[in-house]
Amino acid sequence: MKLLLLLMALATARAEFLRIEVFMRDMNCPSCSESLGKAFEKMRGVQHVDVSMDKSTVTLDLADKNRVSIEQVWDAVKRIGFTPGDTKVTVRGAAKGQTLVISVIDKTVAIEGRAPEGENVELKGTIAQPPDPRTSIKLQIAR
Repeated sequence: MKLLLLLMALATARAEFLRIEVFMRDMNCPSCSESLGKAFEKMRGVQHVDVSMDKSTVTLDLADKNRVSIEQVWDAVKRIGFTPGDTKVTVRGAAKGQTLVISVIDKTVAIEGRAPEGENVELKGTIAQPPDPRTSIKLQIAR
């Protein structure tokens, strides 16, 4: 019986990025911006894409149960020729202490700031791309 309850709890727990907004430092090419939008439209798990040259951003609304990682998004931005900057995210996961576990993509993120603890905690904040890809990413909680 306990095993069944545990399996039911795990089945209802969701951990994923819900929204990602990447600021770019060098977004000045209209055709490249269009290519960026098309690249994300083809990415599995992306529900809606909004590219804004005025704001120098690309915003992704992600589908339920997606497996999109922040690194995949940054890599796609780089492949088109832009440099990803600070990235605003809305993410759901298991928060405990100063860590957030995003189980669907097997990722643990350090949390900077105060966050409630729990299994399905939704957090909003900013992630800066680390200079070394082997460095863990840190989520700065929005105030």
